Amino acid sequence: MPSRHDQQQQEWTQAIAADTDAVAPVLHSEHDAPAAPTGSARTPWRVVVQSMVFPLFFAVMFALCYVSAFHDPTPRHVEVVVAGPDAATTALVDRLAPSVGDKFDLEATTDTAAALDRLQNREVAGVLELGAPMNLHIASAEGAMRVQAVEGLAQPLAAAQGVELNVLDHAPLAADDPTGTGLFYLVMVCTIVGYLTITVLAQVAPRMRTRLQLAVLGTMSVVGVLVSYLVSAIFIGFYEASFLANLGMLAVVVAYTFIVGLVSILVNRLFGQAAIMVVMTLMIFVNFPSAGGAFPADFLPGFWSALSHFWIGSGAVDAVRSIVYFGGTGVGHGLWVLAGWFAVTVALLAVTGLRKRADESPKHAVN
Repeated sequence: MPSRHDQQQQEWTQAIAADTDAVAPVLHSEHDAPAAPTGSARTPWRVVVQSMVFPLFFAVMFALCYVSAFHDPTPRHVEVVVAGPDAATTALVDRLAPSVGDKFDLEATTDTAAALDRLQNREVAGVLELGAPMNLHIASAEGAMRVQAVEGLAQPLAAAQGVELNVLDHAPLAADDPTGTGLFYLVMVCTIVGYLTITVLAQVAPRMRTRLQLAVLGTMSVVGVLVSYLVSAIFIGFYEASFLANLGMLAVVVAYTFIVGLVSILVNRLFGQAAIMVVMTLMIFVNFPSAGGAFPADFLPGFWSALSHFWIGSGAVDAVRSIVYFGGTGVGHGLWVLAGWFAVTVALLAVTGLRKRADESPKHAVN
């Protein structure tokens, strides 16, 4: 039986060991030491540092894409028709051309009716009809910035000739959406619905079959679009458009949301864990600046303006704007863009699906 002195010595040893554990736990092996409570676990700094790549990627890409696209919103080759007597219009266009440079593409015509048809068909940004008063025909649904630029061109001319400038709007915006960005925000939100649906499924059900993924995506495309549309309607109404126009617009946005999800499925197959950064690059950092919603395409630098001709968000914004504000005029371009993205994505999904099945098939034994 141990003596009292030996018991005290053992207690002091245990106390010292406990103090050592509290002050310097790194002196002990993970195998020797008992499991530490969750709150006292060592911070995995390597994992933490590696995970900081994502917020840094977000910061760099957001600044790179949005600032490069929006830092200098200047009109570039905005088309304006000057209508009136042949001699007067030709002289005015010749006199203005050197001063406006590549900001405006001016064209003279004697056929005012044909020029107005081009405006209503979304082919030109404005028609300046010479006379007293001087009439400026615009379509504000094409973007407030474009209208301001055309008015800025016309006002000094009217003042120089001592006549009043009368502005006629052939496609006015809804009273509750005076900036015309309501449709753009709807497309933006539904973009996030499309790719987040697939991103979440990749995390919570990574082995879900493609057929089930498509079913969930289709459901979320309809539900997400309707929820976004109804919530936004609290503030901006229904764009002062007919029921059929709103229905057509919703059909386009649902299709767009579904295609965004298809692209996300493809990106997840091809890039695995890096898919979130790739899909955000495609659908946020490249998609939104080139969409023509915040700034018209002809106010963007060359790279971004060129993207607006075929990128998916631009196609969606152009199509819904055509349906809501122009009675469907010019909707074909946007629908063709969406159809192209759908066809290419489905084809690539089919190819990757075949390759995946080939990789998973059992190898034949060598005789």
